[in-house]
Amino acid sequence: MPVMGYAIEKHPSQSNVKVALVTGTLAEPAVRRVAEDLAKQLGTEPVVVVLPIEVAALMTVAWIARKLNPDDLGQARRLIVPGYCRGDPAPLARQLGLTVERGPIHVEDLPQMFGHRGSHLADYGRHAIQIIAEINDADRLSPDSLLDQARQLSAAGADLIDLGCPPAADRPPWAGLGQAVTALRSGGLRVSVDSFQVDEVEAACRAGAELVLSVNSSNRKA
Repeated sequence: MPVMGYAIEKHPSQSNVKVALVTGTLAEPAVRRVAEDLAKQLGTEPVVVVLPIEVAALMTVAWIARKLNPDDLGQARRLIVPGYCRGDPAPLARQLGLTVERGPIHVEDLPQMFGHRGSHLADYGRHAIQIIAEINDADRLSPDSLLDQARQLSAAGADLIDLGCPPAADRPPWAGLGQAVTALRSGGLRVSVDSFQVDEVEAACRAGAELVLSVNSSNRKA
């Protein structure tokens, strides 16, 4: 995410005061998008002031004081600078005759400074990733212990339970892998297998494993 600042400060009484947002060239598109969203909520669109620096987080208050053209602020009475901006904002506030504040770490959190929920939070909590939890040396566990661990990992948020096979390349195949996968699948769990041995992977997939983690030139073709 583009960086805007580090401290979120809410000023509900100033929510309708015209605001200027200082940023750099890299974050400009993101800041302008947020400014457009804020315009719908505040009734006035913030002024976006883009200074000649790529990374906004590298600004200092003293540097802003030298580079900022007061004419670019329009009627703004509140200036928000990148929160990673180092230096005391008080002298800049006196120089400009307006309120100067640091923004939040991420530009998408700017609406919170005005008492609004950012549009990027509308789907907060939803996710498209899948979490895989591996049980290492699964072959050493009894069937009951293996199932108990798998259920605990699933209850903690794992989407797939990965059965980790012994890492040694010269070992015999785990004969009980297929039965282990079947037991977990019968318990309503999704399963993956972590093994380079083709025989083990085939047995696991026949039993219902849906993902193979260990793949290299030795088993890729199989």
